[in-house]
Amino acid sequence: MSARTVIDGLEFSRADKEVRGSLPVPELARLQDMLFDGKGRVDFLLKGGRDRRGRPTVYLEISGLLHLRCQRCMGGLGHPLYVANTLLLVSADEPLPEETGAPEAPDCIVADAAMDVATLIEDEILLGLPFAPRHPAGTCGVRDDAGRSNCDASPFAGLAALKK
Repeated sequence: MSARTVIDGLEFSRADKEVRGSLPVPELARLQDMLFDGKGRVDFLLKGGRDRRGRPTVYLEISGLLHLRCQRCMGGLGHPLYVANTLLLVSADEPLPEETGAPEAPDCIVADAAMDVATLIEDEILLGLPFAPRHPAGTCGVRDDAGRSNCDASPFAGLAALKK
């Protein structure tokens, strides 16, 4: 496992710092249950800054290709990944901004003196993934003996066969 990059969130934002890098997919432990295989890397950019009201922010941009598990056929599904988000940093002793519940409000995270970049990247990837990834209807790779796609069959077809 490579050395983890850690930032002081508020200082990173104040100094308008920037971090670029890539992470091997196998190092993203919480993501493994959704993957068909652990191949690949994700590239990221992290930029500190301030919003229009002078509050500290971190801009994240993440890209790559993940091999997710299709929930129809349980086979591999290439998923192009692109996440871009600006996070508002708040300190632990500071109340959340009033507009936090509004749909247009920025996402808020608690800033820490030791924020793990890989954990932050993994959090954003997990939030951006589809709940139940699957191939488009009729394109799953698993076929039954008659050559039909298993994802086109009714889930009750097997029960009907047993009834006969």
